[in-house]
Amino acid sequence: MPGIAWPAVPSAAGAAMLAMHFQLERSQWWPVERILELQFQQLRELAGHAIANVPHYRDHLARSGLASVHDITPQRYLRWPVLRRRDLQERHGEFRAGRFPPSHGRTFELFTSGSTAMPTRVLYTEAAQFFAHAMGLRDHLWHRREFTGKLAAIRFLTPDGRQQGWSPATNAVFPTGPAAVIQASMDIDSQLDWLLAEQPDYLFTSPSNLRALLAHSVEKGRRPTSIKGVMTYAEALPDGLREALGAAWGAPLNDTYSCTEFGALALQCPAGTNYHVQSENVYIEILREDGKPCNPGEMGRVVVSGLHNFAMPLLRYELGDMAQAGALCKCGRGLPLIERIAGRVRNMARDPQGRLFQPGFDDAMDEARVPVQQYQIIQHAAAALEMLYVMDRELSAQERDRLGRALSTGMGYGVDARFSRVDAVPRSPGGKYEGFVSRIADVH
Repeated sequence: MPGIAWPAVPSAAGAAMLAMHFQLERSQWWPVERILELQFQQLRELAGHAIANVPHYRDHLARSGLASVHDITPQRYLRWPVLRRRDLQERHGEFRAGRFPPSHGRTFELFTSGSTAMPTRVLYTEAAQFFAHAMGLRDHLWHRREFTGKLAAIRFLTPDGRQQGWSPATNAVFPTGPAAVIQASMDIDSQLDWLLAEQPDYLFTSPSNLRALLAHSVEKGRRPTSIKGVMTYAEALPDGLREALGAAWGAPLNDTYSCTEFGALALQCPAGTNYHVQSENVYIEILREDGKPCNPGEMGRVVVSGLHNFAMPLLRYELGDMAQAGALCKCGRGLPLIERIAGRVRNMARDPQGRLFQPGFDDAMDEARVPVQQYQIIQHAAAALEMLYVMDRELSAQERDRLGRALSTGMGYGVDARFSRVDAVPRSPGGKYEGFVSRIADVH
């Protein structure tokens, strides 16, 4: 409030975020049983809304053998049908709620091809976005970042430039230092030049991009000296990257497990390297092939239920990721633990000049408007790409032309493209689908 220097009076948005964090600070320490009880209280609320207002869910109680939503418990919820990305792709309109509480605010749509390279659209409410922002702010608070510092971000889907604050999650509550952003499609040599010129306190980028930056920094003998911490997202964290960052730049690494559909799914524990599920916003199951929950130490498929998106409820949504279940954390938090996330690797590409960069196909593929169910793009040479695609028919000549232009746009230069129709896109050795694979990048 202008004119009030102390004690501070926040705006309405700031007051709501502070009230949320007053609760989050306490709920993280509750016993796992208490957290689970309240998760299912919220889940039953959302399931009742979905059955009444979302066409896809109208027969789910009968299919689950349950008399009412009040019968939904953690054990009985295993009967609820699993939602797969292809279902959302092919019957998108069936997942939109006919109505939802007006107090949840406006809606907006986000596009994602995700880690599985299966294009989808997700409808959000402002209320659902608020929860996603709250988890983003929790990550900063957990890792005690200095909000007065400068943040640099190397990522897709954000215009290059500068802004006054870090993000909507922080700006509503705290005055922060400036933020500078560039696209991850910029070649690695130029990225390093930019980083040395900006001298940020914190860097936000993907693991594969960071790995290439570190290798180039060591090779050239040039390193940013101001960085106090690096935040990674969007991909599985490869073994040895934390150690490589410490050796090259002397900075710690904090990783986040997130996706467009829900925001932050799990944040790295402040006291270790495992991940705490953000149970106040999502309910996560890690399941064996037989559909039963994994025991601690077992690797299984990740199934997520968002708890607050009443415009497009996604209940028991299979991400396509593999993760290793964990036991309770030594830090004392009751939030469930994930020991390791497997997959979500998007390799770096190499351009005709031999420079490394991260290609960006999401927007270009969306603009092409070709109804492929899934795809994988393989770089065989700098300007030679192959697209494996899953579709119930062959591509038309016009669709091949549009996709060829999209691949050139994603690489940032002209490429020769060929297309191969397949029954299924192969998984990586870690059990994950990869949207892009380079045979020539040679990044280790």
